[in-house]
Amino acid sequence: MTTASMIAKMIDVETPKVEAATTPKITTPTTPKITTPTTSNITTPTIIFDLNYAPQMSRNEMKALANQLVLSYASNRRYSQPFGLVFSGSDFHDSTLHEALSKQDFSSWSNVSVSDSFDSSTPWQAYADKNPVYLTADSPNQLTSITSESVFIIGGLVDHKEKPDASHNRATQNNVPTARLPLLSAVQINTHNESKNNTEHVDISTLAVVQLLHSFYKFKSWPTAIYNTPSFHSAPLRKFLHWKPPYDFLNDVENGGRPYKLGAGFCLTSGESFRPPTIDDINIIKTHIE
Repeated sequence: MTTASMIAKMIDVETPKVEAATTPKITTPTTPKITTPTTSNITTPTIIFDLNYAPQMSRNEMKALANQLVLSYASNRRYSQPFGLVFSGSDFHDSTLHEALSKQDFSSWSNVSVSDSFDSSTPWQAYADKNPVYLTADSPNQLTSITSESVFIIGGLVDHKEKPDASHNRATQNNVPTARLPLLSAVQINTHNESKNNTEHVDISTLAVVQLLHSFYKFKSWPTAIYNTPSFHSAPLRKFLHWKPPYDFLNDVENGGRPYKLGAGFCLTSGESFRPPTIDDINIIKTHIE
């Protein structure tokens, strides 16, 4: 296969059509809605971090979650159209998570809203009129579209192996629609949780979810979005995955099929000048492998 045809195949990838799940009716609360500050007049999707899992996590896990939130915020603000972010937890200000984030001066972060009222234990209610979707790897439904009005909820939970179905159960018990990200459209992922290997029910980091939502919002194609998500090319997630065609050229067949480590200066998302890497690019990348 020529380089030109390979590039064409990488760009022209169809996304599997999956019918969206019926959206259950959600009662709108009488409490004031949470407002998400914006940095411009452009409307963008909103991500709510549901921070009500503190009782299920250790102090170290809470610190790990804080690190994921810091990385997610830093990544979000780099995009030309950052999403609105909401931190919501009923006891957020009294938690180890708040303590860890305070060390990062999170109160001064832009485009972030914080809610820690009693109603924050059910953060989706403030956005009931926008039909929020709880993203969880255990959902039977695939996420098929993103619009500027979309509202997504991400469970603030780490170490999913020890807490199976926690976020999915929380969502379904509260009649909140759920969806998973169709990872198998571009990669196979093997993690320590063998029961979910090579399925679309693999848990990925909070940072990876945020980056992937941004990519899908831009490219409207799941395979292209996954390919353009930095976390899938970086440790630790990179070592668990195997790229599927037409992206399998990223797998180093001489090294057990493990993905190449992208070389310094290689940019996946460089605006209008973006192009998938060619075979020549891969040869250059090889020289940067540590």
